[in-house]
Amino acid sequence: MLKINTSVIRLGLLLAFGHSFENLAAQDKNASTPSELALAKREAQDFEKLAALVKPSVVVVESVDRVGREGGRGTGFVVSSDGVIATNFHVIGEHRDFSIRFSNGKSFRPVSILGIDRDRDLALIKIDAENLPTLKLGDSDKLQPGEAVLSLGNPLGYAHSVSRGVVAALRELELGDGRPMVQVAIPIEPGSSGSPALDLEGRVIAVLSIKSGGAMGFGVPVNELKKLISESSEPIPIKKWLTIGTLDELEWKPVMNGSWKQRAGIIRASGLGSGFGGRMLCLYQGSTPTLPYEIEVEVKLEDDRGAAGLVFHADGKDTHYGFYPTSGSLRLTRFEGPSVFNWTILRTVDSPVYRPYEWNLLQVQLQEDGRMVCSVNGEVVIDLKDLALVKGKVGLCKFREPTASFRNFRFAKRFPKSKVTPKIMTQVRKLTRDLVTREELPHRKKLEIMDLGDFAPQAIEDYALELEKQASSVQKLAEEIRERLIIRELADSLAHEDEHSVDLLRSALLIARLDNAHFDLDGYLRKADLFAQKIEKKFSDETNNEQRLRILVSQLFDEMGFHGSTLDYHHRSNSYMNEVMDDREGLPITLSILLIELANRLNLPVSGLGLPGHFMAIYREPLEKKDIKKRAPSKEILIDAFGGKIINRREASDITGVLLSELSFEPTSKKDIITRMLRNLIQSAEREQDQVSKLRYMGAILAISPNDRYTRAMRAMIHYEREEFDKTLMDIDFLLLENPESPENLPLQEIRTRLIERGLIGHQ
Repeated sequence: MLKINTSVIRLGLLLAFGHSFENLAAQDKNASTPSELALAKREAQDFEKLAALVKPSVVVVESVDRVGREGGRGTGFVVSSDGVIATNFHVIGEHRDFSIRFSNGKSFRPVSILGIDRDRDLALIKIDAENLPTLKLGDSDKLQPGEAVLSLGNPLGYAHSVSRGVVAALRELELGDGRPMVQVAIPIEPGSSGSPALDLEGRVIAVLSIKSGGAMGFGVPVNELKKLISESSEPIPIKKWLTIGTLDELEWKPVMNGSWKQRAGIIRASGLGSGFGGRMLCLYQGSTPTLPYEIEVEVKLEDDRGAAGLVFHADGKDTHYGFYPTSGSLRLTRFEGPSVFNWTILRTVDSPVYRPYEWNLLQVQLQEDGRMVCSVNGEVVIDLKDLALVKGKVGLCKFREPTASFRNFRFAKRFPKSKVTPKIMTQVRKLTRDLVTREELPHRKKLEIMDLGDFAPQAIEDYALELEKQASSVQKLAEEIRERLIIRELADSLAHEDEHSVDLLRSALLIARLDNAHFDLDGYLRKADLFAQKIEKKFSDETNNEQRLRILVSQLFDEMGFHGSTLDYHHRSNSYMNEVMDDREGLPITLSILLIELANRLNLPVSGLGLPGHFMAIYREPLEKKDIKKRAPSKEILIDAFGGKIINRREASDITGVLLSELSFEPTSKKDIITRMLRNLIQSAEREQDQVSKLRYMGAILAISPNDRYTRAMRAMIHYEREEFDKTLMDIDFLLLENPESPENLPLQEIRTRLIERGLIGHQ
């Protein structure tokens, strides 16, 4: 291998990558000659040297998934020295958080999204950096099969791995636009996406994107990237781009930095705030009731060395009260400035009812005379008066480094008393006494047990295991009763003859509650009200209904960032309305439901439209009497919520891939909308082989539509597979009730006979 001096390396960089290294050249005492340039060019043909030249310009892109956990790794490369990075769109994810890491270990957060092309799977992102080494872009129109190529990427998580191969062909793939892809004979693995494929001059000729098997793959021609660079319009600030886990600014305002994230009704605070002791606040932006009022939240500390809880009478800066667990104790503090010298610890107490590392309910009752009654898990631990602060906002606080989680934050003039009365508890104990019994033994009985000898402790431990199993049965019963109550409430919410009496959003939120009990359902209804109020401010007295609808669509999808889930389409979060509202990402049906509900709050007549394979929304203006007599058609506007845009009937047919008839555009009932949501969840559970969840969703469908024979038959088969024969028989008997002698019911009759003959009923 030829040796190369420092001067040649610098000239090679200048030739191959367009770097601005004039300052380095000026420092070199040896002038560059044509022979040295030729030597640098020849040396670039050596893959090892070429890889070394490319490496500083190639980055690792690390993203998070739908639920905020570590998602995956991809690759990108610098195309402009002022911090512009190119990669695949699927690498950064739709509205996901991600970071950029260079080979020297430096990491950057994205500042903005400069351009995206979903069809060609390309993205341009901006980081706050200057004087970065860039890669020169080649001309993919001049590619020839057999050309040698080099790629640097992060396959299988191995950062900056080098691969070599050749251009195999230019081919058109089924991407919907007929544009060609570059087929390369080069390994592509997870993490390779976004890698630059370079010719021997170090010029990018394609962006690796698709693995086709073995050592073959496809890349997006670099000329498509050039188009995106030239066409890039207004940058999207990263704050606006990110929706997964982002706090809604209509509800919350972080104070003193720190990281505050929200998903599925849970707010997580992590890192250190800029306040003394790592103090960080998150204040509720809605109006606070006048005194007296009550405030509460459930909090869980990741580490008991931390501290987190409630804030009230806050001025939005350094002044407020705080009630929170800290190091296993409960503390009430008055904060009147930025440092510890401005803090007054009013009371610190220990309480046996506080449960470290678990969810604990904190509650404060505030009176006009300055009295503050602080409780944990229903027990009063602090009761005192302090009139130093008398008004301000309410919210959450965290201190020190350990992460804290919050859920079910709420406040009111007065919370209703617990509905679990002593009478209810007595009935529950009576109904479940066959599952578990508990008794405090007197001293004499303990002595009797001791007389049993050395095996007594083992016998007690065995009995404890038995009690654990019984406790598990009680917990399972509690979950089943909770599930049945939600399903009953869901069925009742749809049991209205008048379609306008059905609260579609509430019914959709009840579906989410089947799988996630711990979120404030009414809080999400209030959030929808806040959305509608924000949008209504964009209206004027002169805007008509059509203009208002267009403003609604623009605000919801362009300004607020609601969008279709293109990367995690089958994730169950897309069917949970609370998570759709938190993440601003969902399915066609869930995004349409939100659009419909906001439209109704704004007095715009929008309904659901259950087209084959794709749900949409439709606006129809009510006809006046004269138009009804003339049978004149009402004004109609179709909205594809998944794409976030207004479309026409032809475009609707293109999206569904079906020739749609006039009947296709009849609005879908709210009952059918909810049933369709449940069927989506059944499909998700089927993909995950989760039979328990399938039964739960089927139970909800049958509570809504008891005569749904298909769903009942499917449920009977699942019960049979799970050897839940009593439940199998119940569904079979229901199906046989109408016409037991029908030929189509013969298989059910056979199963029923088999269960009875084998004595499998009543033995579970």
